[in-house]
Amino acid sequence: MPEFQYTALSQTGEIVTGSIEADSRDDLTRRIEYLGLIPIEGERRGAPVISGVSFGARASAEDVTIMIADLALLLKTGARIHDALDLMSKDASAGRLRPTLSKVAAAVASGDSFADALARHPAFFAPMYVALCRAGESSGSLDTVLETLAAERQRAEALRRRLLDALRYPAFILAAAGMVLLFFLIAVLPQFESVLRDFNARIDPVLALFLSISAGLRAHLNIVALATAALIALVWWASTRRELRSAFVDALGRIPLFGRVLEYRRAALFCRNLGLLLTSGVGLAPALRIIVDIMASTGKSDAWTRTVDFVRHGGKLSQALMETGALPQMAVRTLRLGEESGRLPMVLGRIADFYEAKLQRSLDRIVAVVGPASIIAIALVVGGLIVSVMTALLSVNQLAG
Repeated sequence: MPEFQYTALSQTGEIVTGSIEADSRDDLTRRIEYLGLIPIEGERRGAPVISGVSFGARASAEDVTIMIADLALLLKTGARIHDALDLMSKDASAGRLRPTLSKVAAAVASGDSFADALARHPAFFAPMYVALCRAGESSGSLDTVLETLAAERQRAEALRRRLLDALRYPAFILAAAGMVLLFFLIAVLPQFESVLRDFNARIDPVLALFLSISAGLRAHLNIVALATAALIALVWWASTRRELRSAFVDALGRIPLFGRVLEYRRAALFCRNLGLLLTSGVGLAPALRIIVDIMASTGKSDAWTRTVDFVRHGGKLSQALMETGALPQMAVRTLRLGEESGRLPMVLGRIADFYEAKLQRSLDRIVAVVGPASIIAIALVVGGLIVSVMTALLSVNQLAG
């Protein structure tokens, strides 16, 4: 009979390990439960263990969400925080997050609070998450706070995936159209240029412009490639700078088509995060200070700073948002009703749901417009070039006749 190494949870919340003989994993589970334990993990002794391979890659946001959900589940079953962290840090399924989990577990074991241990790793745990965990530890409801946080992160990641899926099609269309046009300018158009020049064909201004562009691209192809690579690197660097990212979002918001989408996203993000903080017991002014950095990346950074200052000096949140114009008027009016009724966290959640739905509908409309518009635009450009080339070739035939 094979022997299994198991990890289980006792009725007092302690993590226990041991070995036991069992015919199968189902039999192993029954034997562990017979001992009065809650089975967590079981591996056959001597079986090869395949650890997660990261190749130096950084843990993703999804990895952090899974870790929070798993930790909430362990705490719900009665495990102590340091035992749960130690167990998760030794679990191969944690993958790229294992080194961070080991450091957090060590910090908690040495006497630090869980929130303080997370604060040492801001790349994975934003100040908002640290504040939520600190509030959960203070109130004795850390398991509930982590469960709520994991659910909200899963909701945000699902929304992010929907946004990316909505933008992926028009981005592909634009990239494909650009590649077709580039191929036409570099490889196709030069085939006709020598013929048209030799026979002194009549070349209209549109064709002359594209012939000049084609010649420039072919003459400086290496420079164009290097410039493209430099532009991509510059865009990537700028995306890591909060002030540049905020300025870009502000500029994009002035375009009517995208301004509405950014407004909906801003309202949903603000209401969702603020509602989560207030529900967990964080005060209004500290909650606003925590999320101001998050909201600054969505544009209107000055408006968010002024909102925090207004509330910190005793003003109402709805009045501050009305004066700064950081959120849509409808959201501010609804938020005022929540303040007056004393149900602000609940109202914030409803507002977030409302604007997330509006955001998805707006993106669907953009996709419906951008895709066909891109195809029509490239068709007009290529079609115009073909007409210009054919007109020039016909002029050659007329001269020859």
